[in-house]
Amino acid sequence: MSFDFTEYHTLRGEIQQRLGDNVVPVIGREVAFKETTETTMVDAKTGVDHGGADSGSVFVAGQQLSGRGRRGRSFVSAPDAGLWSTFYFTVEESQQALLVSPAAALAISDSFKELFDLVVDIKWPNDIQIAGKKISGILPDLVAVGSTLQMYLGIGINIKTPPDLPVEVSAIATSIEKLGLEPPSRELLLANLSFFLETRLIQAKVGSSSLIEDWKSQLVTLGKRIRLATPGGDVTGLTVDVTAMGELILELEDGSRGTYAAGDVHTLDIED
Repeated sequence: MSFDFTEYHTLRGEIQQRLGDNVVPVIGREVAFKETTETTMVDAKTGVDHGGADSGSVFVAGQQLSGRGRRGRSFVSAPDAGLWSTFYFTVEESQQALLVSPAAALAISDSFKELFDLVVDIKWPNDIQIAGKKISGILPDLVAVGSTLQMYLGIGINIKTPPDLPVEVSAIATSIEKLGLEPPSRELLLANLSFFLETRLIQAKVGSSSLIEDWKSQLVTLGKRIRLATPGGDVTGLTVDVTAMGELILELEDGSRGTYAAGDVHTLDIED
């Protein structure tokens, strides 16, 4: 479970030159790696608070012992089975922070298209799926320090499926290897993800409407009847659209419409 920094920076430079421009990359320009850690999110915050990590740094681990997903759920991140990472960068305003999740989802999608010529689905708000099974997850965490807005963006991508993966997880998750594809090196996957994340964050800043349209085109949640578990309770309705900031618009059972920024989506059968 090592990380080849030279290989990564070479690959990052190559993709920047081939698909981008001659601008020096910001996202992913510095990498910190641990073979085993509690969570890369904690590593990132410690690296920023006590290590002076610059905006654009990414913290990577071969294994997370206490990986977590949305709403504090545990996130399986077995040894050498995936890319477990947290990106750190600053944003200029809180509205811009709302576009980080769509930008990250599209960056993962772009990476899969580039590496495997594969189109993924996006399940609102932060899951990446293939054939209905989760292959990647996103966890953004915005922290205000004085006038500075710090974004910690956790991204996990399943490269391989551990043989001891619990049955209940295996039923809803997949991996690059499980799809019959050649697993990429962690360095290659991170180089692509870093490049496309930077590209999509720039798009979010200069053309947020086009970013949302791109994201919306891959949302499999739209047009479905769902139960949405929110901090304020469950609501049921038909997903009809998203707002310019990526919030989900539901047509509720009484005919009214509600807008939701977060929640867990459970797709319902027609008779439910």
